[in-house]
Amino acid sequence: MSAYERMPVAAPPREVVAAVRQAIKARGMYEYAVVDHGHDMRDAGAPGFEAWTLIFGNPAAGARLLARDLAAAVDIPLRLAVVRGSHGGSDIILRATRTLIGEQHPVEADAFDGALRALAARAREIATASAAG
Repeated sequence: MSAYERMPVAAPPREVVAAVRQAIKARGMYEYAVVDHGHDMRDAGAPGFEAWTLIFGNPAAGARLLARDLAAAVDIPLRLAVVRGSHGGSDIILRATRTLIGEQHPVEADAFDGALRALAARAREIATASAAG
């Protein structure tokens, strides 16, 4: 079983990245970075893949986790990926927070997982509507 969960989206990757960014902002979260792996790979002379990592979070939720265990800083802020899907659209890739902090902090991991899934679902709605015209 993979640690990664794929959420297919019937829209091109760039539109999905824009939709994720919109959903992050709408939820009052902080966007820390958007990594365009393909751009960076091409700049380094390597084949570029259509792949992005979005790094974002809620500082108040992160503070509650770090108050319990500062070592959890290695696993926050939250992140997800957007990649070209094999179905012609895109995939939003989530990694279950339980695979990161779940053994030590299962309640917090479940809360973070819920937030990730809700954000990804909203981004899929936005991107799908945008692609449909």
